[in-house]
Amino acid sequence: MQLCLTPVLIIAVVAGCGGGITTVSLLPATVTLKLGGDVQVTSPDIRLRLVEFVQDSRCPVDVVCIQEGSVTLRFSVSVAGGPESGLILQTGETDSSLGVVLRIREITPDRRVNVPLIDPRDYRVSLEISPAGS
Repeated sequence: MQLCLTPVLIIAVVAGCGGGITTVSLLPATVTLKLGGDVQVTSPDIRLRLVEFVQDSRCPVDVVCIQEGSVTLRFSVSVAGGPESGLILQTGETDSSLGVVLRIREITPDRRVNVPLIDPRDYRVSLEISPAGS
């Protein structure tokens, strides 16, 4: 029985790392998404899809900046299976419009001076989802 369960767990972990659907049934939770990745929160019933890296103005890690800059992301959101709408989230801010609190914890890779443009497919977003009021 354990041999049958192990491959299923490996597949779930790989699918949750990007373009697949990550299911979250217990909050708070932190998930890692790439472009096109989905998160399904079971309670409340919310589905988020990372659809665009709108801008990345972060200071490169190999220089000293006056401001740290930010990343702006656009998500497609569906609540309780309803119609999709858009949500913009920026580093350093939170959004609680969906009945949960969303916050970007980390964006990788870091920007570097010698790599002026990061391919959007290479980004990974660590997104924290917390119960509202926490």
